[in-house]
Amino acid sequence: MPDRFATIDAFLAGQSPERRADVEALRALVHQAEPRLTEIIKWNSPDYTLDGVDRLTINAAGKGPVRLILHKGTELAEDKQAEPTFAGDPEQLLTWHSNIRASLALPPAAELEGKRDAIIAVIRSWLADA
Repeated sequence: MPDRFATIDAFLAGQSPERRADVEALRALVHQAEPRLTEIIKWNSPDYTLDGVDRLTINAAGKGPVRLILHKGTELAEDKQAEPTFAGDPEQLLTWHSNIRASLALPPAAELEGKRDAIIAVIRSWLADA
């Protein structure tokens, strides 16, 4: 299935104003955590690669909060029954979906500033845990 959005700008233009603000807030956190990330559209969403490997994807679909999906790319086999070994989330911001994939829900705007440093730290730890 081809991507519906060809560019980040097209993706953003396709979002409601509220959703776009949440996506922009999450994009800012990602870029602050690791400026070397390359931002592309993949899976109809903003996706971030580091050294050519997909590592983060923004999920703005549905009615729930915008989420950052943390993953290890497409090369590693995913085991949904295995426990994750990632230790870089001391505040337990992540929801685990397998041993190599988790999501981080963007907190409500009123809580975001208080969690900003912890979110950036989780992203940095995730990217360092290659």
